[in-house]
Amino acid sequence: MPGKIKNDRRSQLKQKFLETRFEGFSDREKLELILFYVFPKINADEAAGKLLDKFINLGGVFDANIENLKEVSEINDLAAFLLKLIPELSKDYINTKDKMLIMDNFKTACDYFKNQFIGEKNEIIKIACLDHKLKLINCSSIAEGTPSSAFVNIKKLIEFTYKNNCESIIMIHNHPNGELIPSDEDIKATRNIYNYLKPLGIKLIDHIIVAGGQAISLKESGDFKFI
Repeated sequence: MPGKIKNDRRSQLKQKFLETRFEGFSDREKLELILFYVFPKINADEAAGKLLDKFINLGGVFDANIENLKEVSEINDLAAFLLKLIPELSKDYINTKDKMLIMDNFKTACDYFKNQFIGEKNEIIKIACLDHKLKLINCSSIAEGTPSSAFVNIKKLIEFTYKNNCESIIMIHNHPNGELIPSDEDIKATRNIYNYLKPLGIKLIDHIIVAGGQAISLKESGDFKFI
């Protein structure tokens, strides 16, 4: 009988997802559904509950590193790997889905880039290469720092730009502490990079800062006055 109840539970959750996607799902049910594919013969609900007891919510679970996930008794190597794989796949999905975006206004750029740093605990600097119509060609990380700072390697930035055969770029970086306001150092570094690239024919057209699921444009906010 317990096996039948377990199978019925799994069938019910799968059917609910097919009908509503994740609408009406609790974090515990979402984790339970994911863990079905790791634990075919044991109670995934109990493992989901213990994960939430330790990491509070779904975001906390996905942000945890593999070693901390495995501190939950039911979570083995395979389960921990799957839980780390999902947010990374989500970021790649966002990146590839919107490759045809035209970055001709700050709102489009901010809406796109605010999802680029999910789960990152250190400052990351990304460069978006654009074609002559400001269509996104490629966006990749070129530097990773600490939770409070990161620095651009100009040579690496130029090589990345030339490799993607573009003349216009947008710089993007995150503030893991959740503070969306650009620092004096952010503005100074942007000015220096702009002035360095300009004689090379590379246009830095904006710098986007991302924090707490939001993004701001330095150009729109008036902190890009040196153009």
